[in-house]
Amino acid sequence: MKKLLAITLALMLALTMVAACDGGDGGNATPTPTNNPPAGGDNNPPAGGDNNPPAGGDNFDADRVIAVYTREDGSGTRDAFVNITGVGDDMYIEAVVMRETAQILTGVETSDYGIGYVSVGSLSAAVKALKIDGVTPSNDTIKDGSYALQRPFLLVVNDDKIDDELIADFIEFTLSKQGQETIGTTWTSSVDDQKDYAASGLTGVLKVGGSTSVEPFMNRLREAYIALNPGIEIEISGGGSGVGINEATEGVIDIGMSSRSLRDTEQHLNSFTIALDGVAVIVNKANPINEMTIEQVKDIFTGEITRWSGLS
Repeated sequence: MKKLLAITLALMLALTMVAACDGGDGGNATPTPTNNPPAGGDNNPPAGGDNNPPAGGDNFDADRVIAVYTREDGSGTRDAFVNITGVGDDMYIEAVVMRETAQILTGVETSDYGIGYVSVGSLSAAVKALKIDGVTPSNDTIKDGSYALQRPFLLVVNDDKIDDELIADFIEFTLSKQGQETIGTTWTSSVDDQKDYAASGLTGVLKVGGSTSVEPFMNRLREAYIALNPGIEIEISGGGSGVGINEATEGVIDIGMSSRSLRDTEQHLNSFTIALDGVAVIVNKANPINEMTIEQVKDIFTGEITRWSGLS
């Protein structure tokens, strides 16, 4: 019995000594790091958002992936952009699709390495518009045709509504001197022979919808028109050029807004060019790049160039 007790005590003493050798924090050995992510290579964090390092000047990392932002199929801005640049149906598969002009602006503003395109009339001071083939987008360069990325703003009306008195009066106002004055310095007038407009005294409701690029212009037109004709209400909805053309065709709205020319399959509609607009290619203000060629724009939006260093 005494021998068994002695053996038990010896074992307990040995266990105590082993525990003491393992460290002073309850015996928990410090783990060896094994989960460090590999550095460099294609494991760059995605461009944009709060994960960007500060960009601009010497801090702009040209080896970062370009964050590409585009409009959705059916957008008049996209239609004009892909046709003029030659992107066509080959839009970069990694491009982030946005349904509104404001979303493109926000995406580029918050992404140091982003690029997108918007109506010149919708430009914000929070982003930078690039020169294209050495030409700055402006009213003068759009009017004289030297800025290549330009398109018309249209109002479209179905045949069965073209004789509607209220619709005709609103279009007359839009093309008049007073209507074209609402363009200001934002868009380019398309009407050379501008006539004076006299208030009609009509009453009623107009439903207008479509292009989100034309929408800011339409809001100005509505305000000026109603000031002269207070008995008229104008309801405006967006959705894109394709939506405006389809809803005008189906009679859901009275007037459709389009920021592209009508296609052969849409010639049943009556169209009125109310202004000219450019499509501005925009980057983050921290980006040191100030201009591109149309070919470089095409290469980015088709995925041929995926990093900013590919432009050099």
